[in-house]
Amino acid sequence: MDDGSCVVLKIGGAVAEDGAITDMLFRELHGYTGRAVLVHGGGAALTRLSQRLGIEVTFSDGVRVTSSEEMELADMVLAGRVNTQLVRRAGVSGLKAAGLTGADGGLFLGKLVDPAALSRTASVEEVRPEMVHLLLSQGFLPIVASVGVDRTGDGVNINADEAAQSLAAALARDGHHVTLCYLSDINGVLNSGSSVIRDVPIAAVEDLVRNGTVRGGMTAKLRSAVAAIKMGLDNIVIGGYREPGDLQRLLAGDTGTTVH
Repeated sequence: MDDGSCVVLKIGGAVAEDGAITDMLFRELHGYTGRAVLVHGGGAALTRLSQRLGIEVTFSDGVRVTSSEEMELADMVLAGRVNTQLVRRAGVSGLKAAGLTGADGGLFLGKLVDPAALSRTASVEEVRPEMVHLLLSQGFLPIVASVGVDRTGDGVNINADEAAQSLAAALARDGHHVTLCYLSDINGVLNSGSSVIRDVPIAAVEDLVRNGTVRGGMTAKLRSAVAAIKMGLDNIVIGGYREPGDLQRLLAGDTGTTVH
């Protein structure tokens, strides 16, 4: 039974790569009473393939700087292997799943972050969620790879945290009651003593970055959360997924970090 809510899940780390953990998440989603959308990257798998082929891998504040050569691999890994495997595993768990990329229906229209550097890394310029609405209305779980398209029709690589944030905001504007949840190996935003910071106001985010409390991928997550709140979302949680029930506990605010 659909209670009118929608959760946008961005998965990374072992949640996306460890089949046993992924299967647990899908079984929990099978019992979820609202609608759900899953957004994924595939950074670890993409890095492994790039390094195997001798392609330099570069990051800036936790966001991949994607060369034209690596963009071809991003399409292969994210839109191909990772997305297809997730759809298959969701189906085994009893979910009706459909794989999408940011190019399908023009879902993610990207704008290059640094055209002069010949990087294919893009920010989200526009979200066109019609395809996602259609799938949700028919009871599907959309599983979205974070590669998109620019205005010339060329492929772009969008950080999956930003892709999830932008899609969640678009769905909220269209009337869904949306919770944005970032799932990974980390239990939440950690302080210097490795304890979870349960609540982070957006005014504190850049201080946490400057003083080194957060770095790398968590920087991208927190900045995406700030952008989502400025776009009108008010339910954002960051946390880990390791065992059955973790999603329910995160959505209830019992674990993880809430950004407000």
